[in-house]
Amino acid sequence: MVPVAGVPTHLLRGGRGAPLLVLPPQFAADRWLPYHDALAARFQIFAPDHPGCGKSDRPDWLSDVSDLVLHYVDLLDVLALDRVAVIGTSFGGWIAAELAAAYPERVDRLVLVGAAGLHVEGVERFDLFVHPLEDTLRRLFHDPARSAQLLPTDAGTETIVAAYREATTLARVAWNPYLYNPKLERRLARVRAHTLVIWGADDTFLPRPHGEAYARSIPGARFEVVPHCGHLVPLEQTEVFVRRVLAFLGAAD
Repeated sequence: MVPVAGVPTHLLRGGRGAPLLVLPPQFAADRWLPYHDALAARFQIFAPDHPGCGKSDRPDWLSDVSDLVLHYVDLLDVLALDRVAVIGTSFGGWIAAELAAAYPERVDRLVLVGAAGLHVEGVERFDLFVHPLEDTLRRLFHDPARSAQLLPTDAGTETIVAAYREATTLARVAWNPYLYNPKLERRLARVRAHTLVIWGADDTFLPRPHGEAYARSIPGARFEVVPHCGHLVPLEQTEVFVRRVLAFLGAAD
């Protein structure tokens, strides 16, 4: 647990090398997954739980994504990290994009994976607030069976309370408007980091036009599609994801 401006923040860390901040998707807090292990062979990984998710406290002042951005700037200060590479997936990708736009001097390289945060006219999105958690998790994968890695193994009271708490946190910052910031697209021109946008070819949670919109809006961004993959590329196509990220970050063999 790391105190960040008065907010106890749960942080998983491991590996050696240059620092890499890894911001998780929704419903994946407090998990060290195979892609973390693979990246930790080349980098020192910092993988926090978002405030109000996992084991991190939720401050009363948390109301929108800009609050999360400031929280992570404060976390970087606590860790004495002036400038880092950042990977963000889905909800974590939205936060990463906002961070790189608001504080371009703090982000060295940026990897956005199925990132929320933008609205694309005429493109339907899956509404996680009107579906049971199990249905939402299955929708995040091309192969619904892969959702088992995120499904709770214990359906007891504590698990139910934790899932409700995380969903409540997400609703507080991302319900209205749903999963996007109408100001973000214009602000992405401020991003100075070399950027890789990765999208699952079969993402029906946030379809491919969202990734294309990010790639158009961030100067010099590269857009790559992973076949046979849904929304959570690091979890469903781990080897492909790690290979592409290491190549982009200049750490491949």
